[in-house]
Amino acid sequence: MSYDNDPRNIFVNQRNEYNERQSPREQPKKSSSQQTRSADDDYKSKVEEMKRLAAKYEREGEGQLVKDIVNNVIEQKARGQLSNEQLIAFANRVRPLLNNEQRVRLDGLLEQLLKI
Repeated sequence: MSYDNDPRNIFVNQRNEYNERQSPREQPKKSSSQQTRSADDDYKSKVEEMKRLAAKYEREGEGQLVKDIVNNVIEQKARGQLSNEQLIAFANRVRPLLNNEQRVRLDGLLEQLLKI
């Protein structure tokens, strides 16, 4: 955006041209309130995604959940984005939240996933 050729606007023009050329990582940092808002929005979107997934698997059942987990693990392992150590760590974090029957099923699924 140019402010004609008025010499009084030379610095405004230069600043605007510079800002238009800046890459995203060179943009000024967000203020702490903007970062907080961004973190809040990110958290809220993650909560909404979890609610959506819970509703989906409540409709589709445990069998579909297991299929989706296995497919996701296969894809991530193929891309080198998931290790057996990460799977074990995840299972260890989830295990305390489950009842005995669910723990047995988790252990069986984990055993299968580690073989992939």
